[in-house]
Amino acid sequence: MRQFKMLVYCTVAAVGWSCGLLTNGQADEVDVAIARVAKAGPQGAGSADAKDAAEFLAQQGVDVIPRLLEAMDTPNIVAANWYRTAFESVLQRALAADEPQLPIAFLQHYVKDPERQGRPRRLALGLLDRVDPEFQAAVLPTMLEDPVFREDAVAQVLEQGDGAKQAGDAETAKQRYQLAFQHARVSSQVTRAADRLRSVGVQANIVEHMGFIARWYVIGPFDAPGRSGFDTRFPPEEKVDLTASYVGQDAVPIRWQQVASSDRLGQLNLVQTVAAVKEAVGYAYCEIEAPARQTVQLRCGADDNLTVWLNDEQILAKRQWLNGTRLDRFTAPAVLQAGKNTVLVKVCQGPQHKNPAVPNNWSLQLRFCDASGRAAKFRVIVPEEAKANVQDQ
Repeated sequence: MRQFKMLVYCTVAAVGWSCGLLTNGQADEVDVAIARVAKAGPQGAGSADAKDAAEFLAQQGVDVIPRLLEAMDTPNIVAANWYRTAFESVLQRALAADEPQLPIAFLQHYVKDPERQGRPRRLALGLLDRVDPEFQAAVLPTMLEDPVFREDAVAQVLEQGDGAKQAGDAETAKQRYQLAFQHARVSSQVTRAADRLRSVGVQANIVEHMGFIARWYVIGPFDAPGRSGFDTRFPPEEKVDLTASYVGQDAVPIRWQQVASSDRLGQLNLVQTVAAVKEAVGYAYCEIEAPARQTVQLRCGADDNLTVWLNDEQILAKRQWLNGTRLDRFTAPAVLQAGKNTVLVKVCQGPQHKNPAVPNNWSLQLRFCDASGRAAKFRVIVPEEAKANVQDQ
């Protein structure tokens, strides 16, 4: 294996990493070239000048790599792509040398900086894998809270748990699986971690962990010919009265009924809980209690489209037919007030798909969480009028 030499860089307060091997003249030229590329924009704006500047940057030595990675940390995607083109040219030339020199210390620092954007951080990690393959295995398990590398970190911790389990170390396996479950946010990893925990005798509640609402009061179907349901106001939008009954589709009386999802990711099947219908509207209602006022995210999805009211205020409305229910398809900011909060969801069901073989699904999935995707602090409660109705019966 070829030996890779590390370039030495110094940390300069308030400025960051400086490129110690560039002369002042070279540094000035690099600064100018980076600034020229930064002016590039959509529809080819500034592309000719950016191309010339990127070609100049591509001819620099390996000492320009930190400057290019820093420049890539920009919301300007066009400029970032030009910087990457130059970066790859410099890197290819450096790796072809008999004794390549790469700024390993800088790359390690850059990868671990959560303030940097994901694309260049992943680029830096990919380069480190080629010259310091042990770094990733050592650093990823420490990045479970990092929004860029969280999924990679969880995957590695799960693998550690699998290794411990195979070695007969059930306690370590349980600890690794619990750590992975605590930090997992994507559905595949959440369910995998829960399954692994179950294999070592620990039950994990995915609904609570992710902040899904799985217990609802539902009513429907209200008749909504064609795709008229989204714009039509039905009685629950005027007032939620869990004791009321209405005339539904085909003149059938309908009432609120309490239901609970058996899906481990909280998805509510309205075909089963309301009816297998077409061209209709259904509503789902619940009350939740929060220990304190919280700024949270509403994340939801439905088939077909949906509208969500929190404490009688509409916070999301999506008119999208035949879109399917997918985890966190829609997101909106929300505020849970201390104490009781009401949640009303309207889900429309459209006409049968033009291909009769396609099932007419009707479903809802909704949760409240923090920005990282972990459950907000709340619990589903029984509405007072529902308690009174049960006592009356």
